[in-house]
Amino acid sequence: MNKKLIIFFSIGLGIFLLDLFLGSYETEDSIVIYDDEIESLIASWQEQVGREPSKDEISKIINQLVEEEILYREALKLGLDKNDIIIKRRLAQKLGFLRQEINTKEPSQKDLQDYFLKHKSDYFQDVKYTFTHLYFSKDQQGLKRAQEALSKLMQTDEEIRSDPFMDKKNFSLKTDKEIERIFGKGFSKNLHNMNLNEWSGPFRSVYGSHLILLLGKTQPQEASFEEVFSQVLSDFLLKRQEEQDKSYLKDLKAEYKIVINPKFTD
Repeated sequence: MNKKLIIFFSIGLGIFLLDLFLGSYETEDSIVIYDDEIESLIASWQEQVGREPSKDEISKIINQLVEEEILYREALKLGLDKNDIIIKRRLAQKLGFLRQEINTKEPSQKDLQDYFLKHKSDYFQDVKYTFTHLYFSKDQQGLKRAQEALSKLMQTDEEIRSDPFMDKKNFSLKTDKEIERIFGKGFSKNLHNMNLNEWSGPFRSVYGSHLILLLGKTQPQEASFEEVFSQVLSDFLLKRQEEQDKSYLKDLKAEYKIVINPKFTD
């Protein structure tokens, strides 16, 4: 990599000396490519390709950077950046990212605990179910086979033959949302009033029919600060950023006179 750096510095030095000779360094018509720009592009190239670029590839990277700068400046001269909603949104987004990098102060433990106590209801732990199931594919007369299997389970301890399921057979401490991500919307309601340690069904999912044996069910309860610390931290930082952005925009709006056609504001 040292050999590559020598090439970069040589190119940079050549540009610098040429600009000094022509007396045009940092003028409107000069293009100065700084080392950190080139090194950043090379690092990005190496990460994508998985190896260091060759001398020819380095020249192409630098040439592309120069050409992009030239086209960018020509576009500005033609006013192509004016009244372009995509450019406006992109610049606004970049300013937002810049402000996020500036506001990197870590919250104290007290800040997080106070936030948790204020929003404690947001971290209420849902009911969780532990269960096992037998699956019968809808492509193989699943409903009929599930009904027959349930009758056998009620009468005997004989092992029931079912179909392999795409996920697991046994599930532990799953919430309604987690169950519905696996079996489909509305499926978790089947477990709400189910008796423990009794086979129930058949229940239809997006895959077929199921018999369920509910083995356990927790009660809804408040979460402790330690249990949801990472979520509290994420929520706190997001909330703080939103409040800072609102305050920042409010202050900026006060510096502008905003004119809007009344027909759009009625």
